[in-house]
Amino acid sequence: MQHQPKITIIVPVYNVEKYLDECVGSIVNQSYRNLEIILVDDGSTDSSSDMCDRWADNDSRIRTIHQSNSGPSAARNNAVNICTGQYITFIDSDDVIAPQYIKTLLTNMVNADADISSLSLNLSATQHSAPAGKPVTMTAIEAVEGILHQRKLDNAVAGKLYKRCLWDSVRFRTGIYYEDLEVFYHLYLQAQLVVHQDTPLYFYRQHTSSRMGSFNLKRADVLNVVDEIEQYMEQHHPMLLNAARDRKFSANMNILWLMTSTGITSPQLADRCWANIKALRWNSLTSRNVRLKNRMGALVATLGRRALIFTFGIFKIS
Repeated sequence: MQHQPKITIIVPVYNVEKYLDECVGSIVNQSYRNLEIILVDDGSTDSSSDMCDRWADNDSRIRTIHQSNSGPSAARNNAVNICTGQYITFIDSDDVIAPQYIKTLLTNMVNADADISSLSLNLSATQHSAPAGKPVTMTAIEAVEGILHQRKLDNAVAGKLYKRCLWDSVRFRTGIYYEDLEVFYHLYLQAQLVVHQDTPLYFYRQHTSSRMGSFNLKRADVLNVVDEIEQYMEQHHPMLLNAARDRKFSANMNILWLMTSTGITSPQLADRCWANIKALRWNSLTSRNVRLKNRMGALVATLGRRALIFTFGIFKIS
């Protein structure tokens, strides 16, 4: 690759002293070197803030922003506002990336003349060699449909490289848990082409101290997000409406399952989930491209609410 465009890597940081050095180390050791690395300290109360400053002192490609604790959406937005790269990617501060991660994303994007390039996420956070899949190019509509149906593609902002122009009028919504799901389709539906390679070069760490590592009722904001996606597709992209409704079905099933499995419940919220599941179960049974997990859930849901909760209870015990 003769031209070496600048790529901005944005890392929101909050109380991750245990993982931060490994994360940033994997970034600065990328085989692709023309990087702008923005570490956004989101009001950390441990040593993460000082660690960010030390990294910036030791590598001229790194700069640190310090802000009062406002959440990852605000941290990412502040970095997007000041970044100077032609492309943007996001990495969570407790994750790591393989040395060829950035180069692979960019090479695939350039070769496909795509606007978004993505790789699979490795959910083990353990780096190991994996067979490299072939890059697959698709339209934005095809990509969004795959993401909504949760088939191979995902809505996470991590594991993606974006042309900077896609962010000109888009920012993360602050104050919600599912900001990635809320923002992804606004980005993808601006794109002409998307390229995806089923090769896990991004290592995602799951742990109970992360925001998504445990359940609380605030996570039910996903139900508002999927309602908005359904309404948006109905108005602007009706060909994606069945996929949007399948994702809505999945979200309601997941929240009801989490309440059942953790014992953290709200009768009003449970009623809302069941009403949506009941309304959407036939869509997920009959629409094309619905994953097997959703079809099975929809099938059980046809037997009624008690049967569904009983099934959840069996899986909780096992």
